Amino acid sequence: MQNKIIVKISEDDESVGYVYLPNELHEEKKKVKKTIDLSDIIDYKGVTVCLDFNEDGILLGIEIVG
Repeated sequence: MQNKIIVKISEDDESVGYVYLPNELHEEKKKVKKTIDLSDIIDYKGVTVCLDFNEDGILLGIEIVG
Protein backbone atom coordinates (compact mmCIF):
# COMPACT_ATOMS: atom_id res chain seq x y z
CA MET A 1 0.00 0.00 0.00
CA GLN A 2 1.11 3.58 -0.40
CA ASN A 3 1.91 6.30 2.12
CA LYS A 4 -1.60 7.70 2.34
CA ILE A 5 -4.84 6.83 4.04
CA ILE A 6 -7.49 5.42 1.70
CA VAL A 7 -11.21 5.48 2.49
CA LYS A 8 -13.53 3.20 0.51
CA ILE A 9 -17.28 2.70 0.63
CA SER A 10 -18.50 -0.86 0.01
CA GLU A 11 -19.94 -1.41 -3.46
CA ASP A 12 -22.42 -3.88 -1.94
CA ASP A 13 -23.55 -1.76 1.02
CA GLU A 14 -23.20 2.03 1.15
CA SER A 15 -23.47 1.99 4.94
CA VAL A 16 -20.11 0.19 5.21
CA GLY A 17 -16.81 2.02 4.86
CA TYR A 18 -13.20 1.00 5.36
CA VAL A 19 -10.17 3.12 6.22
CA TYR A 20 -6.94 1.56 4.91
CA LEU A 21 -3.95 2.79 6.87
CA PRO A 22 -0.58 3.36 5.18
CA ASN A 23 2.17 0.85 5.85
CA GLU A 24 5.21 -0.70 4.24
CA LEU A 25 4.38 -4.31 5.09
CA HIS A 26 4.92 -7.23 2.75
CA GLU A 27 1.72 -8.65 1.28
CA GLU A 28 1.62 -11.64 3.68
CA LYS A 29 1.82 -9.30 6.68
CA LYS A 30 -1.25 -7.34 5.50
CA LYS A 31 -3.65 -10.17 6.29
CA VAL A 32 -6.11 -9.47 9.10
CA LYS A 33 -5.57 -11.89 11.99
CA LYS A 34 -7.63 -10.15 14.68
CA THR A 35 -10.60 -7.80 14.67
CA ILE A 36 -11.63 -5.83 17.76
CA ASP A 37 -14.94 -4.00 18.07
CA LEU A 38 -14.30 -0.54 19.51
CA SER A 39 -17.18 -0.95 21.96
CA ASP A 40 -15.35 -3.95 23.48
CA ILE A 41 -12.43 -1.80 24.61
CA ILE A 42 -14.00 1.55 25.50
CA ASP A 43 -17.41 2.80 26.59
CA TYR A 44 -18.55 3.71 23.09
CA LYS A 45 -22.06 4.08 21.76
CA GLY A 46 -22.56 4.72 18.07
CA VAL A 47 -22.08 3.07 14.72
CA THR A 48 -20.08 -0.16 14.66
CA VAL A 49 -16.34 0.49 14.45
CA CYS A 50 -13.95 -2.46 14.14
CA LEU A 51 -10.16 -2.34 14.26
CA ASP A 52 -8.27 -4.86 12.08
CA PHE A 53 -4.80 -6.01 13.14
CA ASN A 54 -2.22 -8.29 11.52
CA GLU A 55 -0.39 -11.12 13.29
CA ASP A 56 2.18 -8.66 14.72
CA GLY A 57 -0.49 -6.41 16.27
CA ILE A 58 -0.12 -3.67 13.66
CA LEU A 59 -3.34 -1.79 12.91
CA LEU A 60 -4.12 -2.31 9.21
CA GLY A 61 -7.49 -0.65 8.90
CA ILE A 62 -10.76 0.44 10.43
CA GLU A 63 -14.20 -0.75 9.36
CA ILE A 64 -17.15 1.56 9.97
CA VAL A 65 -20.71 0.25 9.69
CA GLY A 66 -23.44 2.80 10.04
